[in-house]
Amino acid sequence: MTEVQPHKTRSRRLRKKLHLGEFQEFGFQLTFVLKPELVSFEEALDRWLAFIESQGWGFGGGGALSGREIGGYLCQFAGGTLTESDREQTTKWLASQPWVASHQIAPLSDAWYGQWEA
Repeated sequence: MTEVQPHKTRSRRLRKKLHLGEFQEFGFQLTFVLKPELVSFEEALDRWLAFIESQGWGFGGGGALSGREIGGYLCQFAGGTLTESDREQTTKWLASQPWVASHQIAPLSDAWYGQWEA
């Protein structure tokens, strides 16, 4: 996909269709490491998915082959944007889980055109 040109004047309808300007949507990348002595990979993933689904969020990602790490991109499930408050809530939730050894949460990025780690 080509880079979106921010200097172009676009109609409201086109900005909405392209998720630009006031219609821009944000999400963020995150990674967390499990304590395998406290929880299995499957149980940790189930707990994580229950938390994000309760918030109406969507998660694209998975785990490492070692079964000790979960990572991916978090965004609104049905459209919309995540906020700094959502990032803080996620940080607090991960920090409160005794089975999470460590976590990293990236800054908000454009969910449609953002730069994702490969």
